[in-house]
Amino acid sequence: MKKLFSVLFAALLLLSLFTPAMAAKVVRSSQTMTVDGRSVSCEAYNIDGNNYFKLRDLAQLLSGTGSRFSVGYDEASRTVTVVTGEVYVPVGGELEMGADKSSTAVRSTQTILVNGKKASLSAWTIGGNNYFKLRELGDALGFDVGYAEATRTVTVTSHPTRLAKTEDAGRSYLDQIVFLGDSTTYGIGYYYRQGYTALVPPSQVWTPKSGTLTLSYYDTANIVYPATGEEIKIADAVKRAKPAYMVITLGVNGISFMDKDWFIRDYTALVNSVKEASPDTRIILNSIYPVADSYEYQQSINNDKINAANGWIESIAANTGVRFLYSWEAVAVKGKLPESSQNGDGLHLTGEAFGLVMQYIRTHAWR
Repeated sequence: MKKLFSVLFAALLLLSLFTPAMAAKVVRSSQTMTVDGRSVSCEAYNIDGNNYFKLRDLAQLLSGTGSRFSVGYDEASRTVTVVTGEVYVPVGGELEMGADKSSTAVRSTQTILVNGKKASLSAWTIGGNNYFKLRELGDALGFDVGYAEATRTVTVTSHPTRLAKTEDAGRSYLDQIVFLGDSTTYGIGYYYRQGYTALVPPSQVWTPKSGTLTLSYYDTANIVYPATGEEIKIADAVKRAKPAYMVITLGVNGISFMDKDWFIRDYTALVNSVKEASPDTRIILNSIYPVADSYEYQQSINNDKINAANGWIESIAANTGVRFLYSWEAVAVKGKLPESSQNGDGLHLTGEAFGLVMQYIRTHAWR
């Protein structure tokens, strides 16, 4: 009798372990989907009334947006790794529509790390691929999820980290911007004084007295506060002025000695300090400009390093909820600064080149 009871108890225990998965209703989703308003097709399943999608399909669909993210997998630890803001590298098979595999659905036991931290996400393995609940992914990775009942359409809307092309916002938009940065920012005020009035006056340009600012000194350096001529900390200046917009252009000096983690850590801290000093200021992180072939110190600062750093800056903008301005493309020709756009050292822009940047800012406005 005891033996029979033990067998029955073990059977009931085993049944209880599998009941949740067996009870779940898993069907191929028949709903349509849009991403930023465009119709898309990918394999999806509806599980107990919620939509589940493949992570790599979503990474592919969002790859050109401000909500982009990379996907990796560590076989040894069975860990999925996701990094927001990073470029997704396709592995093949993305967005392919296969046969209905709903009968193979089991709860996933794999770990998922988002930006290095373990995430609690509902996941199922179907046909050998991981499917995640769409709304949870939106919250974790930075995109909005909606549903249009009338058309039975799932809507995904990316967060616009990179400023897109707009109508010309005009001179009045430029007049609201404070430019904070290094020597590549100092030149804006300098050339304005030389007659390049399409730029902005020195009263809107914040740099140290030396004319340059290194990213790693963001919290100790003093900038000249134009309203009074005082030399004060960046956060103190922001707290006083509370500008409507701030364009930050930093990092070209930093890439000569700062690694990725250091660069991101200090730049993120700077952004957060500005946000704390003036929560209503709209912060725009500007890309680093390319250098010309004639730049002498290519070993320390070159366009490969600049391109990598611009990716870091865009990811910082995504992770801090500010905007990224890719003005690099306003002056770059075939991936470098033309000799006609450099002022003699291969790194700094001419007044005409700064004019291209100002026009780019006006036609990539944050509204």
